Order: sequence, then structure tokens, then C-alpha cells
Amino acid sequence: MRHGSTMKQYKSEMPFLWKPKVSCQNSKEKFFLKASKSQKKPIAARLGLKALNDLEVEILISQKGNNLFLVNGNINAEICKAVENLNESEDFFVNDGFQEIIQLNVPRDRLEVLASEDDNVTEFYTNDTIDLGEISIQNLSLLLDDICYDFQDIEYREEISDQSTEAQDRPFSNLASLLNKKGAR
Repeated sequence: MRHGSTMKQYKSEMPFLWKPKVSCQNSKEKFFLKASKSQKKPIAARLGLKALNDLEVEILISQKGNNLFLVNGNINAEICKAVENLNESEDFFVNDGFQEIIQLNVPRDRLEVLASEDDNVTEFYTNDTIDLGEISIQNLSLLLDDICYDFQDIEYREEISDQSTEAQDRPFSNLASLLNKKGAR
């Protein structure tokens, strides 16, 4: 679980500041963010990508309570990632949702206490503004961690299945089949 006001340390590469209007419960607002040409390079650099070809984020914010907001987003991105050990790159498509629960206007002296006590809130802000662009990039970063991890995993699994035909004379093939049985239970 990420905690704390991680936003403060640097300015977002894709700033999109949102400030709630006068507190009205059950208010919902929808936003559509798209990374501009000039934003794509720094975002790619931050996320360790070769290039960010496209980034679009749809966000729905609803108020849950006093200074408490639910942010539901969907990220649609096309990225280009350098393939480790190979001198080439690979395009990935990301299309996934995220959710944050954000508390605004947290008194600075209460920040640590709240961050350690409240497990439902994902971000605490001491101000009254949410940077939706920053949240989008953070969540894209998390999604990329998952995707690239899975992706390497898939390639690895395919390699293993390619080799399974000649597995008979490999000393570890028994181990592999044991592990498979173990996982299959």
C-alpha cells in the first residue's frame, strides 16, 4: 500500500490539477487526459521507457465524504520498451483501470498519524488540489511493473515449452514436472 503525500516532491510531467468545488456530497466529475507531444518524452524518461507513443486517461472523481474523494481511472497507453539484453524494442499496449481514495486538506501535523492509521485511503494531501496527471503516471508506472513482469514471464514460459520436446534427456526435466504437479494441485 502506498502512503503519504508522494506528490509534493516534484512537479508532474503531465500536470492536471483538480480542485473540488464547494463541498457537495455525491458530486461526480469526469475528465479525459491526453499526454501532449511535449509531455510524452519526460514521462517516458521517468518510467524508463524508450518511448511513450500514446497516453490517454479517463477519470471519474466522486466525493465520498468530507475531503474524501474516490478516483476511478482507466489508462490507455501505448509504450515502447527496450528489450533487455537485446538491441531492440517492443511495443506494449496498456489498458487497465485503477482506483485511488484521496483525502485532501490533511493538517500537516496529522499526516503521519493518518497515514499509519487509515488503510482505506491511498493518498493524503495537505492541500486541496489533486494532480490527476501525476496520479495517472503513478498508476501507469504500477501497471507497467506488472505488465513487463508478466511479459518476461510469458516469454520465459514459451521458451520452456519450446524446449519441452527435448526435455527427456535434460536432468532437470523431472524437477520441472514435479514442480508442475505441485502447482497443479
